Amino acid sequence: MALKRNGFTLVELVIALGVGALIITVIYAAMNAAQKSSASVGRKVVTQQDARTVLDIMTMEIRMASYNPGMTKATWTMAKDGNCKEITLTPDHKGIQKAAANEIAIAMDLDNSKSIANSASDNEYIVYRYENDTIRRSVSCGNFQPMLGGTDTETNVRNASAKLPLFQYFDRDGNNLADASGDVPAALIPSIRRVRINIVADTKNPDSMTQKVRRMTYTTDVLVKNHVLCP
Repeated sequence: MALKRNGFTLVELVIALGVGALIITVIYAAMNAAQKSSASVGRKVVTQQDARTVLDIMTMEIRMASYNPGMTKATWTMAKDGNCKEITLTPDHKGIQKAAANEIAIAMDLDNSKSIANSASDNEYIVYRYENDTIRRSVSCGNFQPMLGGTDTETNVRNASAKLPLFQYFDRDGNNLADASGDVPAALIPSIRRVRINIVADTKNPDSMTQKVRRMTYTTDVLVKNHVLCP
């Protein structure tokens, strides 16, 4: 009596191996795509957090421009000691000493000393400047330190390529006070009532799915109430 043998033929084995390889390939492709997507989302989140943090700091400090609790007009003529001895404030400009498309210089009497920037730690004279795709900040006439963008960061500031100024300035009626260059003429600085901050931020590395960097634009308006009220 012949024994019946059960098993797979060579053709069946080849088909099974092919199907298994196909399933493994699909699973690997799905996992790889998920990892790339996760990395892209991570880069976007980092850029969002960096840009929003810098925007919040700038908003807080620019809002304090012209703060003068002593209501003393002479405050804006006294910035000749301490670390800011090279600065001569323009009294009529009060706490907005410069209003340019990519630079703003603000002053505030935080300690009610009736003078500005007695020491480097006072944070009473602050300059923001956008250059070389980097937003920089100087306090009490110290060196400019990068806040957003620059080398070895996950974010590039692209206002220049987007042709959008870092700052825009408006009077009480909403009129843009800037000239053709984007800067506010000195005579109009006292009329500033609102400062708009624009940040165009790109992720440093391209998206692994689209091979393009992700661009995000952040805009906020700051009402400079102290600039209106102080003498």
